[in-house]
Amino acid sequence: MKIPFYRSVFWRMIAAVSFSFLAILSGSFAFLYASVSDSLKERTDAEKIQSFRQLGYNIDTFCQDVERLTGRLISETALTDMVYIGKESPGTEFSMRAAYFRELGQILEQYQYVESICFYNAEGLVLSMDGRQNIIQGRERDRGIFYEEKLEPFCSGQKSDFWGVKWFGGYTNNDFFPALNKDDETVYYLSACRPMYWGSYQAWVVVNVSLDYFTDIYNSDARGGVPEELTYIVDAQGQVISHPLQEALGRKREGDWRREEADTIYSFEENGCQVLCYPLTIAGWTMIDEMPLEAILEDTKGMQVTFLATIAVAICLVVFFSVFWVNRLVRPLRATTEALRRMEGGELEIAPLEGGESRDEIGLLVRQFNRMTGRIEGLVEENAAMEKKKREMEIQALKSQLNPHFLYNTLNTVKWMAVMKGEKDIVDCLDALGDILRPMYQGSSPFWSLAEEIDYIEDYGRVMRHRYGGQARLILEPEEDTLEASVPKFVLQPLVENAFLYGRREEGAALVEIRVDSKKEGDILLVVVADNGNGIGTEALEALRGNIRMGKKTAHIGLSNVNDRIRLLCGERYGLEIDSAPDRGFAVMVHLPYRDWENEKS
Repeated sequence: MKIPFYRSVFWRMIAAVSFSFLAILSGSFAFLYASVSDSLKERTDAEKIQSFRQLGYNIDTFCQDVERLTGRLISETALTDMVYIGKESPGTEFSMRAAYFRELGQILEQYQYVESICFYNAEGLVLSMDGRQNIIQGRERDRGIFYEEKLEPFCSGQKSDFWGVKWFGGYTNNDFFPALNKDDETVYYLSACRPMYWGSYQAWVVVNVSLDYFTDIYNSDARGGVPEELTYIVDAQGQVISHPLQEALGRKREGDWRREEADTIYSFEENGCQVLCYPLTIAGWTMIDEMPLEAILEDTKGMQVTFLATIAVAICLVVFFSVFWVNRLVRPLRATTEALRRMEGGELEIAPLEGGESRDEIGLLVRQFNRMTGRIEGLVEENAAMEKKKREMEIQALKSQLNPHFLYNTLNTVKWMAVMKGEKDIVDCLDALGDILRPMYQGSSPFWSLAEEIDYIEDYGRVMRHRYGGQARLILEPEEDTLEASVPKFVLQPLVENAFLYGRREEGAALVEIRVDSKKEGDILLVVVADNGNGIGTEALEALRGNIRMGKKTAHIGLSNVNDRIRLLCGERYGLEIDSAPDRGFAVMVHLPYRDWENEKS
């Protein structure tokens, strides 16, 4: 049968070599690519941090200028007069407001980035100027959202920590001037608010800076960033207060943008971007830069193309050289496979294969194959001889089965002749001998129960008593719970026969007792055949034990055969154990697996 190519050792070796090389090359490139990518990210972060330091300085300088402006406003005569004197001189309010607006006009002309300036007091007066109009408001609904959200809580006592300059973002001119025409252009502010105190009087001055102007400080085209890059600022609560896109203002910055230490510079990856967070010194703000990873890794695209080209060329070269070298290596293996296929088809005369001179595994295989084919003819002859011997053994087994049967019938005839003549001892002996011969040709199983083996030994003892008279006595005392155990047939007869032959003492000596006991020890059946005869010495005992272990024939009938038969039928851990001493008798312990004969029969 032809082996499919996907099971062929040749193609599997080609695939293994190619894939292994490809895996190593791919892993190496992946590691190199990751290292280069990390290096580019770190370099990008380092460059941005260096740039952000300058931008942070510029933002700090700008905010300090605005804070100095708020300090100048609260120190101007017209504004302080309105806070500190206006209450005691009601008639002077008009002139003080006029002086206040003149000063605001000068400031708006001097500071081009200032969009408007607003004055609020605790009584609800609002004086505002945005360069186009002067606004005086006294109604509560005209104060605007900024006043309601940021200043009114301090008037109502909800807050009391308004000290220094507070910065706010995300508000427009509509939040300060709700009475504006809806057609007016919406202007986004960045607001600096400073409180003013005089005894029980309280007031605030708010300078609104153009958000576009502020955004250009850190996000101008002069920075040379990529088009997809975004830089913006969030306040301490994560709300966007400055962004190149107006629709993003006021949104909440979600994600992992804040650390436990607010002054720590850190970066992370999020949504395909490298995010750099740079804390500012103003109001807990954080400047955030989002740059697409594609822009950072733009230089690695060339590496990817080079890698793919290298992989393609490497695969071609690997496959080419693998086919050459693997084919050279497995050629003897292919020849061996083909020879085996021919032998499977019945062709036994195979010429020696080439390649056995190699010292590797394949060479060893070829040499062994050549030796095997050289022995094929001898093995065939041996097999034929074994078959012939097997047939002879079968014929002999048939003869051995017929002989006891014929002998049993003959003994039965002799027994009836003895009955007719009144010879009771001869009749009893012939009955016992017939009982001994009957199991030899009845039943094909090599096992039977211990009870049947004991009955067989009892019949054998009857014959021995007629032969030896009263010089020996057989005592059978197996434990009741062991009688149904399975044992090999005729395993005890040779041992009892040894006891009769070698346990007897000289004529006229005392009676020799041959005892057969049995007991169960866990999963072991232990049967002991012992006599109180002469016994043997230590040297003879050790020699006998050695002969039994090695299967050598001994003077004691059948001990080696019985031991070998037990190990063959039951396993290597079972067999005979002998013990003896001069004038202390001879004992044989038979170790068998404890199995129930009824289960064995079924």
